[in-house]
Amino acid sequence: MRYVILVEQKRQAPAMYTAPVDQDDADYLRRAAETLKPLSAEEYMNGPASILHMLARYSYVLDGNDVYWCVEWLPGMIMIRFSRGGQMSWTALRSPVPDFGGRTATKEDKDAYDADAPNHQVNLVFEPWTAQFDEDDRNAKGFTQADAKTEATFEAALSLVNEIGEQIETQHGDNLEAWVYRGEEEVAKMVGDGVRID
Repeated sequence: MRYVILVEQKRQAPAMYTAPVDQDDADYLRRAAETLKPLSAEEYMNGPASILHMLARYSYVLDGNDVYWCVEWLPGMIMIRFSRGGQMSWTALRSPVPDFGGRTATKEDKDAYDADAPNHQVNLVFEPWTAQFDEDDRNAKGFTQADAKTEATFEAALSLVNEIGEQIETQHGDNLEAWVYRGEEEVAKMVGDGVRID
C-alpha cells in the first residue's frame, strides 16, 4: 500500500508523489475494507462526490489496482474504494475518539477508547495530507515522485469518478451550492453511527 499525493507546482500540472503506508495503518485499512458495501455511480454522485467541494481533509491510498479515498468525516472516517472498471464500494468508520466531531459519547465509545493507542484514521488521512504542502515533511516520510505505471494505475482506478465530476459540472455548475448542500445531507443519511474497527 502506498499513499498518493498531488503536489502543486508553479505553471505546471501537479506532480504525483507516493510513499509507503505504515504497516499498522495498512493492516487497519485492510480490516476496514472487510466492511465495504457496493456504491453505485448515482449514489456517489448524489452523496460523497459533494465532499470534494467542502473543507474536508482526505487522502488516497493505492493498493494494487485499487485506490482508497479516506476522508475525515462524521462519524470518523469515510472510506471509498475505486477500482479499475468503475466499481466502487464504501464504508463509514466510527472514530475511536469518544466525542469526535462533538458527538455524544456512548458507554461503548468510552470503554473502548485508549488515549495512548495509535489513531489509524488520523494517520491514514493526515500523514499524506500534511506532506502535500511541506517538502521537508515529504522528504521525512519518504515520498518520491511516482513513475508512469503508478500514475496510469491511479488514473485508471479514478476514471469513472473523473467522468462523474465532469457530469456534475455540466448538470449542477449553475447551482453548485445547492447540489453540495443536498450531497452533505445525503452523506449524513448514509453513514449512520459508523462501524467500529478494533
